[in-house]
Amino acid sequence: MSTYSIKTLEGLTNLKAHTIRTWELRYNLLKPHRTDTNIRYYDDEHLKKLLNVCVLINSGIKISKVSKLTDEQILLEIVRLMDGAFGNDLQEETIAHQALIAITAYDEPLFEKIFSNALLRFGLVKTYLKVVYPLMIKTGLMWSRSDLMPAQEHFMSNLIKQKLFASIDALPLPGNSSQTWVLFLNEREEHEIGLLFASYILRQQGKKVIYLGGNVPYDNLASVIAVCNPTHLYSFLTKNLPVSELNKLFSNLCKDFPYVKLCVSGRLEVVDQAMQNHDNLCWINDIEKLIAVSN
Repeated sequence: MSTYSIKTLEGLTNLKAHTIRTWELRYNLLKPHRTDTNIRYYDDEHLKKLLNVCVLINSGIKISKVSKLTDEQILLEIVRLMDGAFGNDLQEETIAHQALIAITAYDEPLFEKIFSNALLRFGLVKTYLKVVYPLMIKTGLMWSRSDLMPAQEHFMSNLIKQKLFASIDALPLPGNSSQTWVLFLNEREEHEIGLLFASYILRQQGKKVIYLGGNVPYDNLASVIAVCNPTHLYSFLTKNLPVSELNKLFSNLCKDFPYVKLCVSGRLEVVDQAMQNHDNLCWINDIEKLIAVSN
């Protein structure tokens, strides 16, 4: 079972630590564990309950009333709200919170229900923006504070990748496209959810996509380019690589593939300084920019 600091609960629920403590004292909402030095810490059940309480409060129910509900009554209210959430864009937070609960509890049926209903309601693009991306931000926060176990992160990533692969497979193969995109992650880059989503967008736009996935050795990339003669190279960079290492990568790409349009996404703070030295690199920061570059 994972454990969480009150600071992590702050980030995951958008509640102030003071509010969480007040609810504990005034309403007996949570009963945190204590370390030997009397520091509060919380477990998966605490997180699940607090996320559900946030959903109920955001739906208009006062904390004084929520605090009197049993756990079973809270779950019944959540089910009722979930049934309505997919018909009401104002309830997006309900969906995102339930997805986080599914991940921390390894609850694949719940995640399947959330994702499938979101696809029916929103389509893949909006599901990514409304459910997947917020979920990745929250789990990224948990990961950075060591509050998310590797198994939970792998569980989430594999479920999302399965959905993205299935959505990509459902698209028709492109016809005679004037563009060929090679999508890859650099060596030591393994988080490919964003890259898969980009693949879906490009395929949806009718572009030919050669998807190489994560951790691609540079010499392998060069061989693929020599054979496929792509018009675009596209990669995501998320790790905090040294600027010198990024400069070397960007310089090699620009030098070795001068006739290929080079596109990069990821964390701007990671690549911003290095990109300033390479004018022919294109920064893609959202879907609209990706679509614009591919037109």
